[in-house]
Parts: sequence; C-alpha cells; structure tokens
Amino acid sequence: MKRIAGLDLSLTCTGVAICVQTLRETKMATSAIKSTGRKDATLLDRHERLTALGQDIIHHASLCDLVVIEGPFAGVRGGSPIDRHALFWFVAGALIRREVPVAVVAPTSLKLAIAGKGSADKAALSASLVKLWPDVDVTSSDVADAAGLAHLGAVALGWDVPTLERHKQVKWSEWPDSLDQALGDVA
Repeated sequence: MKRIAGLDLSLTCTGVAICVQTLRETKMATSAIKSTGRKDATLLDRHERLTALGQDIIHHASLCDLVVIEGPFAGVRGGSPIDRHALFWFVAGALIRREVPVAVVAPTSLKLAIAGKGSADKAALSASLVKLWPDVDVTSSDVADAAGLAHLGAVALGWDVPTLERHKQVKWSEWPDSLDQALGDVA
C-alpha cells in the first residue's frame, strides 16, 4: 500500500488529504486540523501553538511515501507571515529529517492544474475537485486544496486516478530527487 499526503498549511485550518493506493483501488480521505491564536500572543505562546500544530500535521503525514505541500504565498491576509512561513519550514523540515519525500506546488500552479485557471477562486477549485473525486468529503477550501495536492502527486506517480492533460503539466516548485528510488514499483 502506498500513500500520498496533500497538505494545505494554515495557521487556522490546515487541510489534509491522504491518497492511498492498494492493489485493487485508489481512495482518498480528508480532514482539517484547526488551531486558534490571539493577536496579543507572546513569542512563547506563538512557539507553543506552532509546535503543537506542526506536530499534529506531521502525525498525519509522516507515514506517507510522498507529501505534496502548497508553497508559501506572501499575499495572504491575516495572521503573521513569519508564523505562516515558520509552519511551512517546521513541517517540511520534520518530514525531510524523517526522509519523507516532499514536493512543493505553488498556489497558482495548483489552481491551473485542477481548475484550469491559475487565478481560479476557491469555489471553482472545490467544484473541479468534487468532479474528480465525487466520493471525497470536501468540507472546506483548505481540504479541497489538500485533496488537489494529493491528486497531483498521484498523477505525477502514474497512479490510476482521474486525469486531465493539464494535471500532467503541473509546474512543481520542488520535486524530490530521491522519490523514484524511495517508491519503487507500486504494489
């Protein structure tokens, strides 16, 4: 059994999707990891929140054969850009230390590949995802993004998933060199 995780990292609601391939089928399950912060949080408070949030995310992804993360986006409003980037590096670094291959996709590349337009809104991306995976529980835009990321990882690895030509043409910000050796034959 092979697993790919898609992670849409967020300080408030991280979307997680796990795509599992067995000899018989490929399935996807989704969830959201929520966290709350305060504007007056101290440095210690922020550190504790990021550590707890990061550990929860890593718990979901560390047993996967590939993790696809949405790359950091500077234009997001709300929250601390430093904390958002810290979460990205906390999660990516922990997975790398565990020798879990990590791929990164820019938000516009994800939207272009899944919804057909790099500037697609969250509703368009969610609708496109539901067409690809009608049985997957897409409860929020964060979960839809995560499912799209896991889907693109599955397409890149040649898994038997619904595939449009644009899914194969995604521009990866980062693709792990060791992935082919780590995954070997799918079984």
